[in-house]
Amino acid sequence: MKFFKKIAPFLLSLMLMTVVVKTQAQTNVAEHYNSIFTQKIMLLKTPWSGSENAAALSFFDYETKLGSANIYSELQKKNYRLYREGDQLVNTGFRTEGFVKYNKWNFYGNFNYFSQNEKNIKWTDVMNPYNDNPYSIGDSVGGNYSKEYFDMEGKGSLSVNNNLTLGFDIKYSNGVGAKRKDPRPENTITSFTISPGLVLELNRFKIGTNFKYAGGKEDIKISDVTNNIFYIFHFKGLGVFSSSSDYDEQFYDSNLLGGGLQFNFEGNKLQNLTEINFHKKWIDIKRGETYPLQIALLERFNTEINSTFIFSPQKQNINRLNIFFTDKHIYGHEPVVEPELESVSYQWSTIAKYTLYWHKENTYSIKYSFYNLLDKNHINWGGQLSGSINHSETTYYFVPEFNRQELNIITLNTKVEKGFQIQKNDIVVKFNGSYQNNIKGSLATVKDEYLLSLTNTEMLVHDFNYFDSEIIQLGICAKVGRDISFYQKQMQAFLETEFNKTFSKLEGNPKSTIFKINLGINF
Repeated sequence: MKFFKKIAPFLLSLMLMTVVVKTQAQTNVAEHYNSIFTQKIMLLKTPWSGSENAAALSFFDYETKLGSANIYSELQKKNYRLYREGDQLVNTGFRTEGFVKYNKWNFYGNFNYFSQNEKNIKWTDVMNPYNDNPYSIGDSVGGNYSKEYFDMEGKGSLSVNNNLTLGFDIKYSNGVGAKRKDPRPENTITSFTISPGLVLELNRFKIGTNFKYAGGKEDIKISDVTNNIFYIFHFKGLGVFSSSSDYDEQFYDSNLLGGGLQFNFEGNKLQNLTEINFHKKWIDIKRGETYPLQIALLERFNTEINSTFIFSPQKQNINRLNIFFTDKHIYGHEPVVEPELESVSYQWSTIAKYTLYWHKENTYSIKYSFYNLLDKNHINWGGQLSGSINHSETTYYFVPEFNRQELNIITLNTKVEKGFQIQKNDIVVKFNGSYQNNIKGSLATVKDEYLLSLTNTEMLVHDFNYFDSEIIQLGICAKVGRDISFYQKQMQAFLETEFNKTFSKLEGNPKSTIFKINLGINF
């Protein structure tokens, strides 16, 4: 937060100063390359824009460079929310990104710093309780959670010759969080990803492959400043928990291995990129400082198939169709007996373990995009229409009884945009709407009273009702860009505002709102 407070006045002054700089009379709006539309158009016209292969950067259509920098703020009032989310979220940050061509090299980089303040949050002492990891910890006291994140990425590709392109992608993230109310968690989270790739070109065909490794860690320390006794709850999935008054440190160590295959065809009337990505992720959940004990091992298997079609690519308009499928399996392995802290020699090989948490999920989605363009830097009008079906089944076994949840969620999204060009100003107005409903769902809990006492049923029922209810979201966004000259350099200052409102059919018909504002420069 201190970093942002220092840099925000400088950035704001720079934005205001550039707006009043006298523009050159001979400059026409169409001559400014990086408008508020340019990057969006480039990504929509390139089937490789969604690829995980870093070598795809060489196939992006831009001349020499594209860049932007902006400060942003977001306010969410969450009357309709998941159980372990706060009722208000304030998110403020600074982001910059850019594309550069240099001889046979293409580079992309981004940096993002943002701070979050989540108010009135309970039952969680981790940075993100809804990240496919059910083995989290929390307390019943709650409070305001403050978090800060730094995200960085560097990507490059090299065209070795007409037939071979190499690429690399490196990402690094770091975050810290704290709740200043007993019991007080202090979180440190880091992740690192490296992904090399290559693409072979054979006339109209391209074949690519990439490898991916990622490592991550979240450390949680809990302390207090009073002599009161507080209980920490160790959640295991579907509301199942155990509790303890001990403030043992908690560690989440993750490793991911995966890769992908890409096949691309480029014709005069059709371009297609079909990509298959797969990975396996391990998360070791450990407790204790001197001799950390592994209390669970979470395994996730993920397969994604993505096919993108661009029709009539030689025409100025955009006709893009995307078909997506994902298959996900998550298993939580736990020891039969909780080991003693003194058991220094504790290993998985010396004790039996059961797979007690099971999650299976399939998602089928389709999205169509059409945009009528004035040129490669300006949109006249257009929009997107998408839909998805998500089937998931989650089970936590007490052996032989279990808690089980099944969801079949259908989601529809639509967006309509209209662009305007007025002298040296670019304007776009967007309207969006979405609908979500669980067409078939069920929730079953154990019958035994003792086992039922080990389940937070309020949390379990609330989150099921969240997904089981109909959700409608409506929103509007306006973005204005102004061409300017700054030290003989052509740039574009922009201001963007967005408002979204969510309606649900939960008891009481709660509503949630999101307001965003974004101020920056394209260069």
